[in-house]
Amino acid sequence: MIADHNSRGGTRKTDTKQAVTVRYSPDVLDAFKATGPGWQALMNDALREWLGARSQV
Repeated sequence: MIADHNSRGGTRKTDTKQAVTVRYSPDVLDAFKATGPGWQALMNDALREWLGARSQV
């Protein structure tokens, strides 16, 4: 991981996540949000797991 300097003088990772706008069904979003803090990371992990399962087919 390569560190870079940000405008405030600190360092930041160059492999940060990318902000996007997506739409999810209310029931899917509610289920992830119900898991509490960190639900976005949980959703990211679930999507990564799905990608891994698809690449093994």
